[in-house]
Amino acid sequence: MNFRNVDFADIPLGELSIWVCGANAQGKTNLLEALGLLSAARSFRTQKLSSLVRFGQNSAKIIFGVEREGSGESEIEMTIGPAGRKISVDGEEMKKLGDYIGKFPAVAMCSDDIKILRGSPENRRRDLDIFISSLDSEYFSALRKYHSCLAQRNALLKDARNGEDLFLPFERQMAEAAEILERKRAEFLSLLSEIASKKYSALAGENGDSASICLKSSCGAPDAATFLAMLKSGRAEDFSFRSTLKGPHRDDFAIHIDSKDARLYASEGQQRSAVLAIKLAQFQIFKEKSGISPALLCDDILGELDSMRREAFWKCVDAETQVVATSTCPPPSTSQGRKWKSIFVSGGGFSQEAPGERIL
Repeated sequence: MNFRNVDFADIPLGELSIWVCGANAQGKTNLLEALGLLSAARSFRTQKLSSLVRFGQNSAKIIFGVEREGSGESEIEMTIGPAGRKISVDGEEMKKLGDYIGKFPAVAMCSDDIKILRGSPENRRRDLDIFISSLDSEYFSALRKYHSCLAQRNALLKDARNGEDLFLPFERQMAEAAEILERKRAEFLSLLSEIASKKYSALAGENGDSASICLKSSCGAPDAATFLAMLKSGRAEDFSFRSTLKGPHRDDFAIHIDSKDARLYASEGQQRSAVLAIKLAQFQIFKEKSGISPALLCDDILGELDSMRREAFWKCVDAETQVVATSTCPPPSTSQGRKWKSIFVSGGGFSQEAPGERIL
């Protein structure tokens, strides 16, 4: 209710294969964005929760009915308003976001995911942080502590008169958190690279390309003690920029295809395939580590690919995975035997009837 351009909608999504069809700017992506909130209570399109609320309204509300493997049915109510978000599961309010993230997993794939490859390091870090946090509560806690202390340290850097006694309490906590973040990022990226490489090869088919992913740490500190020493030695330079120049908040990772920087040398199809391979790898890792198969949310992602890569994509998706896909076109005839239920959208309204047709 009052979500983006949707005034009110009650949409049945119980089938394994759901195809949401309609013209551009009608609300297809808004539906997937709402479903994506299930996983991490964050939008895959924006960091501003306020932009999710329908224009002219004070708050938005989404109610999900979810059936999880081995856990029965749950009702999740999510309210987004001036005070932020409020989440309840089966009537019980979630006091901590960390207690909620990852319980109802969904992996979203959209055309904007290309920013993972072409965009800034911030785009890559955000995607990686959300993914790891949904699987690892220790990582999520360390990430929050690190950024909280980073903000405090950056505030102290505004005044060069501030002494070491003010910095050390925050720097010690940053160092402890940074050790966890760097170690777990390296572990997950190694696994992500291994699986994404195989997914990419499947998508590339007879072209025979290979892909790899590697972390580029901004500091290279292997443990908390080394990181703390780096912060202390770099404080003078940080003062001049009034910002902390090194740490996990500056990390990046590179994507290579055939040992070349994919951002610089890969074709459009290769770049799109690499990003899809990363998302398919995230799906597989989540399923293997949690024992829960996430829903797959596909927002018009295959239009930039040739027919061979589109067919290869559906071969990479398990037949028992629930898929909710959007497009301006009808469902594909080659999607590994999936029987699509079509939902049509126009002006923020959803219907099981195609425009100009009636279901008798």
